[in-house]
Amino acid sequence: MVNASNVDSLVGNLKRINLISGKGGVGRTTLAATLAKASAKEGKKTLLAELEDDSGWDSPLARYFGRKHFQVEPHEIDRNLHAVCLSATTGQEKFLNGFLKLSSITQMVMGNQGVKWFLDGAPAFKEMGYFYHLLQQLNNSSYERIILDMPATGHLIGLARLPNVLLKMMPVGPIAEKLKEGQKFFYDKTQTAAWVVTLPQALPVSEALELKDSLLKEQIPVGGYVLNRAPFNPFTTEEEAILESMSTKSKTHKLMIDLERIRRLREAEKRLSDSDQVWVAPETDNPFEEEGFGFRVQKFNP
Repeated sequence: MVNASNVDSLVGNLKRINLISGKGGVGRTTLAATLAKASAKEGKKTLLAELEDDSGWDSPLARYFGRKHFQVEPHEIDRNLHAVCLSATTGQEKFLNGFLKLSSITQMVMGNQGVKWFLDGAPAFKEMGYFYHLLQQLNNSSYERIILDMPATGHLIGLARLPNVLLKMMPVGPIAEKLKEGQKFFYDKTQTAAWVVTLPQALPVSEALELKDSLLKEQIPVGGYVLNRAPFNPFTTEEEAILESMSTKSKTHKLMIDLERIRRLREAEKRLSDSDQVWVAPETDNPFEEEGFGFRVQKFNP
């Protein structure tokens, strides 16, 4: 339950399914990790998920929890916290196994190089693998919260667009049934929200506004924006006025830079709050290691 201490925190306003989105470099993965940690700390059975990275590099999200990668089956990484790596191949295998009924036939089909080339090249079939693997996690009613770190904007838009695109081509059949099942999760604002992470700078804010429009176009409910790395304001109103009147060439140059960062933060808060609700994550050296940081992501009240 949400208590009085976190009613204005992002953790207290999370839905059951939370899609953490945003352009690269805005701190999306760090936020996903801290929110999952805080959600588990709150006593909610939480699943932290990411999409498989084909690069072969270690997972930045898994590294926060002392691992190189998450497994393709949910596994416990902390108290009340499980993790999973969503794999296109695993999703394809699970779907075919459910459709063909015999795992031996599935292994034979997936082991055929020609079939693998077809699946890799078939339009949207890779996304279908991710989609089906994710759908299995969504159907697990034991998870009170699911937090999905989306590695790129295109993946989220692709997953959001997938059901409508494929249902036009295949309106009936086993694939259509699974797509419709997924739609019930993705498009339900009572249990799903995409959170658009950005920074207090003009370009990232513009990109966040565009991303929100794209998500809404695909019928994905948007919970709001998360303005990350928000600088602390050490100045009183009177001090700000004095600094404004001083030259940037003076010995107060560092203070003028700080003041300019505060100004950019206010402009970002204004632009985003004109479009939707905004939560602000304070700037800190290592948010994941800071105890209770997830609860410090607070709602901005203009």
